[in-house]
Amino acid sequence: MHPTRPCQRTRLATSAMVTIDACSCAMIHLNVGATTLRFTPEAFEGLSALVLEAVAELAARPPSEHDGGLPLHVGRRVRGEA
Repeated sequence: MHPTRPCQRTRLATSAMVTIDACSCAMIHLNVGATTLRFTPEAFEGLSALVLEAVAELAARPPSEHDGGLPLHVGRRVRGEA
């Protein structure tokens, strides 16, 4: 970031609790509530692949008492959900 010019952010995605921004300093900002994590594009892509892998793993498991018996709906986004 330049000391006198702040970075310019472009919103990539948003939900009720999460926003994802691309920054002019070549970083991706993942904002979850009051917490912001900054990633290089390569690290963010790696995180995205890992999250998708975890979602697929959870979807393949039968509901259990640990998740309240609720099914995981892969690929279906409910308005307002992260």
